Parts: sequence; C-alpha cells; structure tokens
Amino acid sequence: MIEFKIRGASMNSIGKKGTRKRAGLAVILMAVLAMALAACSTNNAVKTAVTTPPASETASEEKSSEAATPVDELPPVELNWYLPGTPQKDTEQMEQALNEYLKDKINATIKLNLVDWGSWSDKFPVLLASGDNVDIMFTAGWSQFAQSVARGFFTDLTELLPKYAPNTYANLPKPLLNGATVNGKLYALPTSKEIAHTYGFGYSVELAEKFGVAEDLQKFETQMPKLEDLEPILKKVKEQDSSISPLGGSVSQDYAAIFTDFDPVGDQNIPGKLYPNSDTKVINELETPEYLALLRTVHKYYKEGYVRQDAISVKDESPFKKGQKIFLISGVTKPLANEELGSSYGYQMKQFSVSKPFITSNDTQGSMNAVATTSKNPERALMFLELVNSDPFVNNTLNYGVENVHYVKKGDNVIDFAPGVDAQNTGYNPNAFWEFGNQFLNYFRVGQNTAKWEQFKAYNDSGVPSKILGFNFDAEPVKTEIAAVINVKNELWPSIATGTVDPDENLSKLIDKLKKAGLDKIIAEKQRQIDEWLAAQ
Repeated sequence: MIEFKIRGASMNSIGKKGTRKRAGLAVILMAVLAMALAACSTNNAVKTAVTTPPASETASEEKSSEAATPVDELPPVELNWYLPGTPQKDTEQMEQALNEYLKDKINATIKLNLVDWGSWSDKFPVLLASGDNVDIMFTAGWSQFAQSVARGFFTDLTELLPKYAPNTYANLPKPLLNGATVNGKLYALPTSKEIAHTYGFGYSVELAEKFGVAEDLQKFETQMPKLEDLEPILKKVKEQDSSISPLGGSVSQDYAAIFTDFDPVGDQNIPGKLYPNSDTKVINELETPEYLALLRTVHKYYKEGYVRQDAISVKDESPFKKGQKIFLISGVTKPLANEELGSSYGYQMKQFSVSKPFITSNDTQGSMNAVATTSKNPERALMFLELVNSDPFVNNTLNYGVENVHYVKKGDNVIDFAPGVDAQNTGYNPNAFWEFGNQFLNYFRVGQNTAKWEQFKAYNDSGVPSKILGFNFDAEPVKTEIAAVINVKNELWPSIATGTVDPDENLSKLIDKLKKAGLDKIIAEKQRQIDEWLAAQ
C-alpha cells in the first residue's frame, strides 16, 4: 500500500457536534507523541513479565496486585507473527539479533512471517481457521477485522492488555482503542501512527525530469487532479519508454476507490459505504455513477497500455517499484510518505494527493495486531507487543534489520545503509513502518525530515471527521453473507478494477452476483447498526 494507501472529503460545515469531534481529534496525536517520550523510560520496565496496570485502570485490587513473574522463571516460548509484506532475504538474520535480546527481556523468540500482498487476503483467514501455530496476526478494518472477530479468531484483550502491555495501553489514545473494540470488548492492539488519510500518487523525480513532466506534476501539489487529468502525463511516459508502466497495476489495485474515497462501514473491501462527509445513508458504491465513470476511464487506460496488461496476475509490485519500472505509484499520501518510501527504494520521490484529509472509523483501525485465540501463549505475545511499542531496539530491528549489517547509525535517531549496502541490494528492508507498532520510535534515514511528527499533527488537525467516527460494525449477524460476498468479489472484481475488462459489460454482472450472495442483507444490517448507534449518541 505508496504502499502509500486509499480515501477524501470537502470541508463542509459540521456543526457544533462536529466541532467537538474535531477538538477531540486535535489532541489524539499529542497523546500518540507522548508514547515516544514514554518509550524512553519503559525500556527497563519490561524486564519483568507482568507489571501492574496503570493507575487509570479500574481492574480489581486482587488482579492488579498479582505478583510479577521474573523473566528467568518464565518457560521459553516461540511466537509466530504474521503480517502482509514483501518477504525479506535476511529475515532469519534479523530474527537472530532480535531473539538474543528478547530472551533476556521476556524469554521468548519471535518468528516473523511476511506474506506477500497478493496472497495475504487469501492466506490469513486460512491460517486463523486452521489454528496452525499462529500467535500474533496483523489485522485492520480493510483486512477483515470485524469478520475475524465475528468468527472467533481473536482473543478478548480487555483485561489482558492493561496487564501484560501496561505502558502501551496507558499511552494509546482512546480513539485508537475504540477502533479496536467490538461490542465493548477489545480485540486488537492498534499501531500508533497518523489518523487522518489522503490518497494520491508518488513518482520518481529522476523519471519525471527525464520524461519532461516534472512541471505538469508539480502543479498537482496545489491543484488536486481528476483521473482524466493524468492522461497527458501517462501518454508521454508510454511514448518515451515502453519498458516502464505509467500506472502499474496488480490484483489488489483499485484506482476508482482512490478518487471516490467513500466512507467505509466495516471492511472497506465489502460494498456498502457512505458518501464522504455527506449523510449516514449506506449505499452500494458500485452502483453509483461516479464509480462507473472512473472504471470506464481505467478501462480506457488499460487499452492504451497505461495499466499493466498482466495486472490481474501481478500479486506484488514492489520489485517493479523498486526498479523504477512503474511511474505513478498509488497509495496513501500521508506527510513525507514520499521520503519514507523513496529512502527505501533508493531514489528521490515526490507525491501529490487526489483527496483531502478525512478521518473515518477505519482510520482508527488502519493497522492493528491481534492475538489468535489458538495461541498457547497470549500473555507472552502481549509482552512482546509491549516491547514493539516501547523499546526502540526492538522496534527498529524489525524495521531496519541488524545494525552494522543492514544499517549504521549517524546520530541518536538517524541512520544510513551500511557500507556496501543500498536500497537495491539490502537483504532486509520491509518498508512496513506502519505495521510494526509505535511508528514514533522509528529512526530516520539520512536526508529524511526529522520534523515529521509535527507535520503529522497538522495533517491530523486538518482532517474532516466522518459522520460515523467511532462506530464499529459488528459482522456477526451477517458473517455468512459476508463470506459469500468476499468469494464473489475476489473472483470478479480484480479484472474490473484494473480495467482489464469493460465495466459496461461486466459491472452489472458482478453486482447481480453480489446481491445473490447476500449484499443487500449486509447493507441493511449496516444501516440498522448505524441508526442504532446514532440514536444512542
């Protein structure tokens, strides 16, 4: 996702109630920033396995006074963690360095399982259903969080999290914790990162200058383009170098979603959304004229060769992006995402947005980690996640690999690639900062803007809150229909979304099959729950 990711809204009046929401949102990032400061003082605190919950907790006196277990009395365990991402050649080398440290902290070792993006949506439900050796599982609103809770895959962390990850729990902003809560129970540990979102594109500065489109692209930094506005640029790239794909394209790509940015209700991959910052009526976005018009343009781009002709068979575009074989890279355009991604790919990037900062309930569920109900060591899994969120060594080893092998320090929190290593040949550079816990602990690569977190605060402050911000969809009543809809969409949607087939001939067929699978029932259930939630506010 630029590896960015997807959503937008206009700054309409939101009344007194919306103003109160915005005021509350303004302090979210300040609380998240506090985690980075708190982390510096928590390194030593995690040496023992179980600590007392924070004073703000209302746990019973009996539970809060349970004796901590010294690390040398804990039996050794191996924890399996599954996340979407590009598998890394040196993962075992990273694990070895990390596990030597973890043994002294919590007497545990971690096995990091990165599943390529193209296989993720199919693989993780199978892993959870089988119960095969899964301790920690990445999850998100866009990655079937609600469905996974409904199917009983995730452990209830309501009492466990304050006990086994007290520092993380105490410092997480309430809106993020609310995003991980279904029917009053906490089922995941959110990642501390940006909360608002915008969608857009990143591009290589070198290629933009080479193709003579740098000035055309620069104007998009202040004048938000429509999809049709990109055509002259894509045409120039195609004419000058046929080996470079102007837009790329993969099985998971949805260009239309980037420009419409509908407000999701539960998993954003399941149809049934709201018009952004409009009203609270759930609609089937695939039936809107906006979506059809965009799909027609994408199909036109496919026929012109701007989208990869083999898009529906491409599961992971990372190697093509890294090799500058894709010009416009779509995704989330958070502050300095271009610097973050560019430093990982090894070339200078710029970015522009096609949507305005918007804050939805799914943004509070954008990146989380859950403990599988089949895990034999849920307590130790949370103790590990406590370190991921509070210990700079653990966090940065996961993100950057082994010091003096994959990177070298240039200052307290500034690093560069190790001698002889760069973005093209490094054996460990997953570029998944937003997945690995507290992002405010991340080192900066040489050349990155170290004022990043101040920009994040301004970005969040500018975000327009969804009219259902704080609402979490409970998928339990329609879990059977959701499973059927997912199967239908996975089969037919990629060829439509990538422009491979004509939407005028195929979109109505997809909608018909989705309705037969139970989509109308899902939309009605979403509307019912939203109406109940609104009535209770």
